[in-house]
Amino acid sequence: MRRIYHRFPQSIDLDFELARPFRDVLACIARMHDTHTTVRGADGLVKERVLIQITDGRTQFLNLDALQPLSEKVSEMADFRVDLQRTLLTPEKRLPVSESVFFLRIVDKGPVTECYVAKENRLGDLDAMDLRRLLKGACE
Repeated sequence: MRRIYHRFPQSIDLDFELARPFRDVLACIARMHDTHTTVRGADGLVKERVLIQITDGRTQFLNLDALQPLSEKVSEMADFRVDLQRTLLTPEKRLPVSESVFFLRIVDKGPVTECYVAKENRLGDLDAMDLRRLLKGACE
């Protein structure tokens, strides 16, 4: 079933292809959900977390965990909401650094998958190229 968000932005920030079948890309996205990495930044350790939601009923998003297994419930096209959060880890507390939210549409094109990315707002320090790099890394 196609899972399309009726308010997906008409103006996109980035359009690219992944040389993977649609079902493989769905599996990559499912593996990325609710994961985090820790990197050393200029101010100390920074935790980077990825949260992913999928559209439901054309008007809202639901947690990706609620729709498992994903490959059996999604076909042809799907819209996602990807939340990339960065938190500074200090000995005393955790300080939110930034939050970047993207809309991601993937479309089945046979042996390749077409991806469209649009940033929800201009807040956050990441852009569509960062999401592309993250998605390509997860699929390789």
